[in-house]
Amino acid sequence: MRRTRPVRMRLTLIATALVTIALAIAAVVMVFALHHVLVRSADATTAARAQQIADNVRDRGLSTIDRSLLTTGQNIAVIQVVDADGRVVVTNDPRYVEPLLPTLQPGQHRSEHEAEQGDMGDDLRVSALGVSTSDGVLTVEVGARKDPINRTVGLVAVLCCIVFPIVVVGMAWLTYVLVGRALRPVDRIRHRVDEISGGDLTERVPVPATGDEIAALADTMNGMLGRIESARRRQLQFVNNASHELNSPLTTLVGLLDLSRATDQPIDTATASEVMLPDALRLQQMVADMLLLARADESGVPLRLDDVDLDDIVSAEVARLEAVTDLEIDTRIVATRITGDAEKLTRALRNIADNAARYARGRLSITMERIGDAPPRGVGTAVDGSDVDGSPMDATDVDTDPAGTVTVVVADDGPGIPDEDKDRITERFVRLDTARQRSAGDSTGSGLGLAIVGEIIRAHGGELTIGDSESGGAAIGFTLPVHGWPDQPPPSAANL
Repeated sequence: MRRTRPVRMRLTLIATALVTIALAIAAVVMVFALHHVLVRSADATTAARAQQIADNVRDRGLSTIDRSLLTTGQNIAVIQVVDADGRVVVTNDPRYVEPLLPTLQPGQHRSEHEAEQGDMGDDLRVSALGVSTSDGVLTVEVGARKDPINRTVGLVAVLCCIVFPIVVVGMAWLTYVLVGRALRPVDRIRHRVDEISGGDLTERVPVPATGDEIAALADTMNGMLGRIESARRRQLQFVNNASHELNSPLTTLVGLLDLSRATDQPIDTATASEVMLPDALRLQQMVADMLLLARADESGVPLRLDDVDLDDIVSAEVARLEAVTDLEIDTRIVATRITGDAEKLTRALRNIADNAARYARGRLSITMERIGDAPPRGVGTAVDGSDVDGSPMDATDVDTDPAGTVTVVVADDGPGIPDEDKDRITERFVRLDTARQRSAGDSTGSGLGLAIVGEIIRAHGGELTIGDSESGGAAIGFTLPVHGWPDQPPPSAANL
């Protein structure tokens, strides 16, 4: 069994890791920034005090130095005035008997960040300034201890180490709680889907009233469940209808064969040709039709595209009807060349024509109508309908701009199709229980003919039309684009 890794835990761990890294970087930056600010403040303070003392001794002499300038402060610990021989002549702390830095010439300035004072062992930051006075050349040296700076920075670092982990733990707990609350609808959806997958497909998952992505997911899943329910219903209906349609000719064939075996008599030629062969051919055609529809459901009707003279297909179908029927046929044919699969279009037109001939009382009409002008041929297409490299055309070679349409309609003078049945007539195994069917006196149709027509026409980017004829019968036909798909290539052809 595949090990599950809850999203809630993963998101909590990821958020905790990111916050931990962010706080660690913030702590390091803050500590270094604080150290830098404190050091700069100490350097500025010692440099300013050294300048004040230098100005004082330059103007008033060493003997009258302002004692207030020798007091310590927040950033000042040691003050010295050193003569040219390196002797400390003035200091605020007698313990510092040695100069902090070597003597300087007048106007010279020096800063030392790691100055130590003999046995005192203090780590100091010192600013020194050389000055010329009435008492000779003196060096004013002011030092600040680094220990207070380091203690302050260390205290802040300790506080970060204490506070930031608490922040991380609190954030992790809050993330865990909030993510769990956000994913609670997902858990309910999962449980409901688990119940539905093993039972009633009419059930739907709960849609939270949050209006967020989870609600959109629930809506999408309900739509998917609806499509699955509809597909399952159609599948069961298809299986039932197919079983019924296949059972009749199989019963006839098996019955005759069983009779021949039981009587030990061969089947006569008349029975084989008039009964068995038609049923066998019907079975063969029905299986071929079901295979075609199955392929159409899976990946669309496969097409071999080429330039097709649609008027030639219509003329050939008219000639066939005149040869096999006694119907009076009216025609109106216009020269039209389209891009399509000639074999599939011929089959579609023949299915429509046979359906009309079955129900017609005495007259049929087959008409063509052009709307719009055909555009120039697509770039890279040869006159014979192949690519310039000689390969057969496919859907990617078709001009995708709208470029006019052609409509072919087959109308009969039969009983017609009720309005409520016009949407059902292209469903599979549908045979209308109406006066139209009863008047035909023919139950040999499988109910797949117009379903196949619909798939073929859709694969060509066209549309199947079902209406009423002027004589009161049915008018069934299709509309196809001329030299191009309408707005986009149809999915079935585009996948070839």
